[in-house]
Amino acid sequence: QILLLQRAAGQVFAGDWQGVHGHIEERAGEAAWKAAERELEEETGLQALAWHRLDTIEQFYNAENDTIYLVPAFVALVHSEAAVRLSDEHQAFEWLSLEAAERRSRWEAQRRSFRLIAQAAEDWPALGVGLLELDMAAVADARRDG
Repeated sequence: QILLLQRAAGQVFAGDWQGVHGHIEERAGEAAWKAAERELEEETGLQALAWHRLDTIEQFYNAENDTIYLVPAFVALVHSEAAVRLSDEHQAFEWLSLEAAERRSRWEAQRRSFRLIAQAAEDWPALGVGLLELDMAAVADARRDG
């Protein structure tokens, strides 16, 4: 299932249903994968059992700041019994099937990522094309050594 969060009133894109997302803290030298880990915890209180990444980049245009965003997409596997704790940015959450998540999201880039994840996970636990395991500890070690 796919976790979607509904943006709270007063937030950018209020009322929209989206996956966990956020910004990289560039002034802190944060890497995209580290931002994904931080945002998951901040927005949901969840801890990932395992991380994966899609081998594609989401892209979208935001007219409010005239910016084109290129966004790496990460997949966090969480315990099925884990409790979601929403941040102030969100007012609701739902665990949805692929089809329901696609209907709920108004962003084509996100719907495309949902489809790619579902296709790559068809033979779970074997990973299909496009979904790559991401060992966060090894990546952190490589960055420290590199």
